[in-house]
This record gives sequence, C-alpha cells and structure tokens, in this order.
Amino acid sequence: MRCVIVLLCVVLSEVVVGPLHATADINAIDVDGADKVAVKKSDLSKKLLKNNNKDDGKRGAGKSKLRKLKKEKNPTEDGAQDKSSAKNPQQSLPVRNRLRSNLLKNYDKMVHPVQDHSKTVEVALGMAMIHVDLDEQSSILEVDAWLRQKWHDDFLTWEPADYENLTTIHFGLDEIWRPDIKLYNSADTGRTEVFGDIHTQFIVDHMGTVVWVPSAKFRAFCRIDLKLWPLETQACKLKFGSWTTHGAQVDLKLLGNQSTVERLDFYTRNKEWVILDTHAKRNEMKYECCEEMYPDITFQFILHRKSPFYRCAIIMPCLVTMLLVLSSFLLPPNAGEKIAVNSTCMIVSVLYLLYFLSTLPALSDQIPLIVLFYSNTLALVGIAIVLNICCLGITREKRYTSPPRVLRDLFSGALGRILCLGNYYNQISFTHQRLGTEMENMSDSPESERPEGEMDQQCSVPTEPALTGGSKDREWLLVAAGLERFFFLLYTIAFAIVSSSYI
Repeated sequence: MRCVIVLLCVVLSEVVVGPLHATADINAIDVDGADKVAVKKSDLSKKLLKNNNKDDGKRGAGKSKLRKLKKEKNPTEDGAQDKSSAKNPQQSLPVRNRLRSNLLKNYDKMVHPVQDHSKTVEVALGMAMIHVDLDEQSSILEVDAWLRQKWHDDFLTWEPADYENLTTIHFGLDEIWRPDIKLYNSADTGRTEVFGDIHTQFIVDHMGTVVWVPSAKFRAFCRIDLKLWPLETQACKLKFGSWTTHGAQVDLKLLGNQSTVERLDFYTRNKEWVILDTHAKRNEMKYECCEEMYPDITFQFILHRKSPFYRCAIIMPCLVTMLLVLSSFLLPPNAGEKIAVNSTCMIVSVLYLLYFLSTLPALSDQIPLIVLFYSNTLALVGIAIVLNICCLGITREKRYTSPPRVLRDLFSGALGRILCLGNYYNQISFTHQRLGTEMENMSDSPESERPEGEMDQQCSVPTEPALTGGSKDREWLLVAAGLERFFFLLYTIAFAIVSSSYI
C-alpha cells in the first residue's frame, strides 16, 4: 500500500511540480522503501531527459523552418548578408574606398577599355577657350582653353545599389586608361604633357562614362598672311588626333556635335585681336605608310587685328609723308626749302623700313603692302629730290638762251592753264610787252637821230640780248614750274594707286 502511494506522489510531482521537487519528495520517503524508490527514481529521471531532448529538437526544427521562410521572403537580404560576411575585412572601409579597390582590381590602364578587342573606342572632343593670342614674329598661335574629352570604359561599371547609391567617382591621371590625344601642329614638340597637371582627375559614372576636362596652353604653328598688315585677318588651326592608334581602334568625334568653339563666361578678350568666327570639324586622312584611316578634330580660329595704335603710329605718318612730298612740288621752283622737306620724308621712310625689318618676319612668298608703300614712297622721295635739284639749277643758273620752243609753247598753252601756270606766263608776257615798248621809245626819241659815234660816246644803249636777258630767265622759270607741276600730277596719281591697293 505504501508503495502505491509513493508511486502516485512521484507521478504527481513530475507532472505538477517538476523533476526537482519530485527528487526532493522521493528523498523524504520512509527508509523502508528506499531501495525500490531509488530504482523508480532513476527510471523517471531517464524519461525526463528523453522528454527534454524531444522538446529541444522540436524547438530547433521550428527555428529552421522560420529561417527557411525568411530566406524565401528576402533572398537578396540573405545574399547581401552572405556577401558581407564573405567580405568582412572591407566592411569597415568607406564606400568610395571599397568601390575604388573593386574597380581597380586587375585593371590594366595600358589596355583599351573594351571587352571585345575588335570594338572601337569612341572619344568625343570639344573645346572651350579662355584667351587667344598670335605671335606674328614666330608665326605661333597661343590658345588657353579647356579640352573636353569623353569616352566609355567597359571595365568601370558598377551597381549603385551595392555601394549605397553611389553613382560617380574620381580617378587620378595614372590610374585608368586615357587616349593619347596630341596636338599635331604643336610648336612645343619638347613638351610631353600639355594637358593640365597631376591634380586634374577623371570623373566616372556607374555606366562607365569617363569625362576629362584638362586645362592647357596650346602653342601651334600658323601660316601667317601679312599682305594687309597691320589690318590683316588670320586663319589659324589646332589639329588634334591620336598619336599611335588609327580610326579602327580609337575613333574621334565632335562633343555634342558642336561645330564651333565655346567661349567661356570668363573669356578674356585680346586687346589687339578680335575673334570673328570659330569652326570645329572632323577630318580623316590616309598616310602613305599605312592603309588605315586616321581621324582628327580641327579647331579653326578666324582672327582680325583691330588696334588703333597701328593706325596712329604707322598709317597716319605714312599719309603725312605722302602729303609732304606732294606739297614740295607746289613750292616755287627756286625755293630751296623743298630739298629739306623731301630729305625729312626720306629719313622717316628709312626709319620705318628699319622698324618693319625688326618687327615682321621675313617671308619669302609675300611682302606686306605697307612695306611696299614705304619703300615706294622712299623711291619717289629720292626721285623728287633729284627733280628739285634740277629745277633749282634751271632757275638759279644764268641763262643766255631761251628754252626749247616746244616746252615754252607747251607750258604757255592749254597745259599751262591746266597746271595753273598763269602767273608765270603772265610775267613773261608782261616782260615781252615792256621790252617791246622800250625799244619803240628808243627808236622814236631825238637821240636816235644823232650820229652813231656821238651817241655811243654819250651813253651806251643796251643791246637786244641785254634787254631780253630777264625775259629768258622768266621763260626758264616757266619751264621749271611746269615740270614741277607735271611731276606733282604724276606723284598724285602714283600715291593714289599705291594707297588704293593698300586700303
């Protein structure tokens, strides 16, 4: 009976209180049934351990089911956790550092950025200018500008979602591939790098588009046309192309299909040169050495010199020199001041020619018109000085014979009226009339009836040559004045032709 009661107590303690209380109750039972109770206790403890293991197994199975359900609902999250756990060392780095390390891993900057080696890399070129200047002495065009370059790199793409929605990143000049674009007509062949400096970086987006905008100072040879110097118009070009690759490997095109060169807001205008127009054009050229086509982008600048300095310092003195030479022919034929005027004009022309020699380049195919103008002026001034000396000799030397009748009749007729020689012609006519009157008075006077010897003793009567000596001098003066007025007309026509050809 006691054994039955003990078993009932043990069962109740297992169900209600638990295994610990059951053990305490068993230890409190009488000593008489201790052996039997111990046996039963060991059996009950084994059963409790089995039940606990079963409950733990059920809990583990439930957790595994929950994990499976979470995986089915959020597979990307689980994959991201797996990736992050696999790349645990980089999780502590900033997102830009992680992206740079992943993009540059196994990246070769010497290889064209295309997955297929037969594919062409398209590079777009554009220019935005800051300042333009032209050195005519060395025939070099200097342009400060930004050369905009854009291409696609197949090895620099990523998913923004994997890098906290980061869409752009910067790279240094020596980190990724760039096209070997060079200025073909460069005047600085010794400079290996003309684009920017080490601080100019590439801008790359997640689609693989690379943008590079380096600032540079380009110095290119330009064919100078000095025919209309200093008011000429020049056309200079900048020709860019790949130095080592042909069109099948690297193709060039205009950035945004722009056919002109952009002028930035802070464009600095040149005080001497005005940009009339700009052009941008794509060309292709085939060289004799190679079968491939080599594309290039050519930027053309149309420049016009517009400086008041040259008008005041060069053109105006030239016009004044021309007027002084012409005015020297309007002075009286016996005036010696014309020699001094023409000599001064000659010195001015020589000085200007020396200035042109030191300023302008010595071109073999063309001579500036202003140089021709001054050289022709110098020649005409020299001839004018010779003519002035001849006319002074005619007027100042005592003449006992009359000038050739052809010249006298020519300048005393219609041509003399055209050349405004009426004053000189009237002087000769008045002298002839006065001499004729004096001769008639002498023949009608009482002294003319005296014997010839007596009259010779009282006074000596002037002979005809003596009476007409002043008349002959005036005739030679008329001829000299006519020659100078004729040369004035010829010089006016000559200066007009030279000036019209220049202007």
